[in-house]
Amino acid sequence: METANMVRVNAHPSSYGGHGSAPQDRQHQRRQKILALFDAVAHGDLDASKHALKMLMNFDHALGTDSHFVRLSKALEAGSVYLAQQIVRDIKAKFINATPLVAHVTPAQQPSRAQVSDGTHLVDTRA
Repeated sequence: METANMVRVNAHPSSYGGHGSAPQDRQHQRRQKILALFDAVAHGDLDASKHALKMLMNFDHALGTDSHFVRLSKALEAGSVYLAQQIVRDIKAKFINATPLVAHVTPAQQPSRAQVSDGTHLVDTRA
């Protein structure tokens, strides 16, 4: 049996490592990294939590200025899993409260007006 090496050709070399990729892909990657961090913290795995936070911070440098993620980083460095779990709950609450709510507007029912006929055309007077 012959073994063959599989070679993958990347048609978009500028998108390697998340740079230059579509915004939706980047958002998805960010969301996955955040969920991995939250999962590691929820399970109380300190090493996995530190690693997941480091990966997330390297991926999204803007989180380095977010007060919640700075607190989470300090709690993990101090080895306080319980405090880290509390901070994750705060972050989740912030995400939930920051999500825009979409109101479904139903048009009000207008009273029906009589349609007037001029003999050849039917005229709708509601307009």
